[in-house]
Amino acid sequence: MKKYLLLLLSILFPFAIVLVYYLFYNMTGDNALCSFREITGLECPGCGGQRALHLLLHGDILNAFRYNIFFLVALPFLTYFYYMAVRVYILKQEQYLTSFVFSSTFGYSLLISVILFFILRNIPLWPFYYLAPPQ
Repeated sequence: MKKYLLLLLSILFPFAIVLVYYLFYNMTGDNALCSFREITGLECPGCGGQRALHLLLHGDILNAFRYNIFFLVALPFLTYFYYMAVRVYILKQEQYLTSFVFSSTFGYSLLISVILFFILRNIPLWPFYYLAPPQ
């Protein structure tokens, strides 16, 4: 019984977070400041992610991509990661543990892509300023 309760809670948790976020987040004003950007003046890889999620929840997919394309591309991977974590750690399905663990090549590729995204979105030239969120 405890296992099914944990499973139910793990399924409802992401929906509850999204619902609370959707109900209480206010897009008027500049209430989502990035402290990294305030200190350095550079756009971090996460800048615009909160606004992208807000726009995605409102069905404005194109503008969501405009604010943070990396976040939206990573969203299916994050969803899969959460799904596999629930299967391995909540449902105790140990056979999925090998598919849950990513290879070191995937980890290094992810790290390099985050660093590359960080560098490219801060270059103030024509093709790269599309990676930074609109001002």
